[in-house]
Amino acid sequence: MLSLGPIIFGLILGLVIGSQIKLNIGGAKFTLASFVVILIAGIVVAWQLGNYPFYTDLPISTAFLSALIGIFVGKLLFARSK
Repeated sequence: MLSLGPIIFGLILGLVIGSQIKLNIGGAKFTLASFVVILIAGIVVAWQLGNYPFYTDLPISTAFLSALIGIFVGKLLFARSK
């Protein structure tokens, strides 16, 4: 059974955090490759965390993965420029 509570709260929290990310500050520049590396690392971390013991839907942490997706969506939609 898929539990929607952690997924919804993770997505909302990710959207809020993603909207506050400032890009191109100082000498740091985020390219597409850096975002792909962050996404892959986040999926590996979600897989290593696993779900709560009483959630038997997926072998990965759905809350962490939805928060990671929310961060990327929030950055793309609502990110501040500087």
